[in-house]
Amino acid sequence: MRRLLAATVAALLVASACGADDEGQTPTTASATTAVTTTDTTGAEQPTSTTRGDTATTAGSGGPVLVTVGLRAFASCDAILNYYIENALELVGPYGLDGGPSIWRGDSDDAMVEEAMAAAEADAAPATNASQSAPSFTGTNVQVAGVDEADLVKTDGFYIYSLLDERSRLRIVEVEGGVMNLQATLDVGFEPREMLLHEDTLLLVATEWRVGAVTRIAQVDISDRRSPEVVADLSMDGLYNGARLSDGVARVVITSNPVGIEWEHPQGSGLRAEQEAIEANRELVRNSTLGNWLPAYVQADLEGGAPEWGQLVDCSNVLAPGVFSGLNTLSILLFDLSAGITDWTTASVVAEGDTIYATPESVYVATSRWVNWGALSEDDVRSESRGYATLIHKFDTSGSSRPVYEASGEVEGFLLNQFSMDEHNGDLRVAATAGPSWWWTEDSESHVTVLRPVGDVLEEIGSVWGLGEGERIFSVRFMGPDAYVVTFRQVDPLYALDLSDPTNPEVLGELKIPGFSSYLHPVGEDRLLGVGQDASLEGRVEGLQVSLFDVSDPTDPIRVAQLPLPEDHDPDMYSWSPVENDHRAFLYFEDLAYVPYHSYWWEDDEDYHVLDAGVAVVEVRSGDLVLEALLRPLEDGPVREDDRLWNRAWRSVPQRVMVIDDWLYSVSSFGIGVHRTDNWERGTFLEYPER
Repeated sequence: MRRLLAATVAALLVASACGADDEGQTPTTASATTAVTTTDTTGAEQPTSTTRGDTATTAGSGGPVLVTVGLRAFASCDAILNYYIENALELVGPYGLDGGPSIWRGDSDDAMVEEAMAAAEADAAPATNASQSAPSFTGTNVQVAGVDEADLVKTDGFYIYSLLDERSRLRIVEVEGGVMNLQATLDVGFEPREMLLHEDTLLLVATEWRVGAVTRIAQVDISDRRSPEVVADLSMDGLYNGARLSDGVARVVITSNPVGIEWEHPQGSGLRAEQEAIEANRELVRNSTLGNWLPAYVQADLEGGAPEWGQLVDCSNVLAPGVFSGLNTLSILLFDLSAGITDWTTASVVAEGDTIYATPESVYVATSRWVNWGALSEDDVRSESRGYATLIHKFDTSGSSRPVYEASGEVEGFLLNQFSMDEHNGDLRVAATAGPSWWWTEDSESHVTVLRPVGDVLEEIGSVWGLGEGERIFSVRFMGPDAYVVTFRQVDPLYALDLSDPTNPEVLGELKIPGFSSYLHPVGEDRLLGVGQDASLEGRVEGLQVSLFDVSDPTDPIRVAQLPLPEDHDPDMYSWSPVENDHRAFLYFEDLAYVPYHSYWWEDDEDYHVLDAGVAVVEVRSGDLVLEALLRPLEDGPVREDDRLWNRAWRSVPQRVMVIDDWLYSVSSFGIGVHRTDNWERGTFLEYPER
């Protein structure tokens, strides 16, 4: 496989210092190279540091174009290794490197849903006979028009491609006029959890736990839908963070940990055993190689030969934040799908990071300063949270040649999810909470900050604070010059913000109501639909609800309609929607909101459990929400646990929905349900065969 970085660039940047780590390298393992001493690694051995007034440039077109105050380049592969070693020596303990728990965020524009669906269709072009008329269909509910997002289910209007399978296989189902025919079932040898669709190619992606976290990508040729074929299989060290697709170029983000070091543990009790283990682990760090820190890749030979393997990223494309952000490596990989996944380009940052936001031209990655949260007391967590900053790095991914690092900035606090970031007129707006999303603090508050590229810095030009004091953000939606933020602890304040003057963002109004919305979706110029949970005044969650907000007067946002799901909801009933955790489960099409749901309760009088699951179809009017139908995939009405359908009903809870021509398809791991959209008549349920 040809490597994508030009040999001349590699020579300019790393020369003889990199040796076998460059183009034509031999695979690097923990025992393959000589130990590197770190007794004096200051000066030239450190990443080139810059300031706002002193920006360094790289020595060629193959590496990052700019080195800013946010990220610093390395002079050589040895300098990268020394950076890892010196920082690891500060952290290593009697059991090795323990970075503490990751900061898990809820995996929570002016573009309306029609534009987003059109963009999704553009990257899901049907492969069919030219004489066959193209159906109308909805795509994945995405954040940004023109940027498709990897998901469990895709469609091109003629076929449904689903990874929702009880054995994690790929199902390809032909659909026409409400009739479904299973064309193929493909076991790719692992359990893919997301995929991208481009013309006759599917990319299936997953994190496997093999020798640590491994991201695996299978490229599947679906030109023959009856006989899909894996044509490439790529594995790489690291945890899969997400993938986007624009103009036929897939952008995959992973985070990799140090690998290949067998840490010593204390042999027996006592301080001597502990200290001996620390010293042994420090020696292991000193003797580590670049292969212990930078991720490797393995490209399988599908003909049965020996796999190709080596270092995933080139030294010239590795950067480090100005503030130490951990020993993990976050990498952005670009794959031009016209060429497949046997070639790629990368940009890497030595940092933690799991939140990505993408436009058609750029990828923003939020990284976190390293903190061993697990070692802190409750008071120390509060103290450490004050002033905590999230770093945000912008990469230009408009071309297929390579990601180009552009700028970095920071905001105080923690981000919720990808919707916490939004680009508008060149500025990046960021919503954050000055307190961890996984920890309630009485003094937490949220804010919206505007960052503008000024040279190579994302410079703060405006911010507004004071949102939800003592609460944290549950959902965010940016809509052109406006923003809407939901915070919650006992009541749900919906804040309406005016960002038309990015240097002076303002909170124009707020609405305090019980409960919260986990997902906000624009349903018109002045209306927002919220999917979330109702709650008591004390903050006790009471069940799934859909809310309609009128924001035509941002100084006085009002909830004009509230609809519990199902309508006969009881406070003792548990009801939930996958939309609350994953926006891709939601569909809004032709003034109808489709919300997959399931509810579960105990009938005291009859002494049995009851399950109700399906898709709630909600008509959105100017000032009202009307439940059009509850579309259950198997039969009308809830199912009792003594019913013959009980097990099948549990297995057929819808996770994704799509409209193709005049039919609504609801996809579960058990099969696919179908209903007409003119009268909601149920069609035949396609139950997947066991084999």
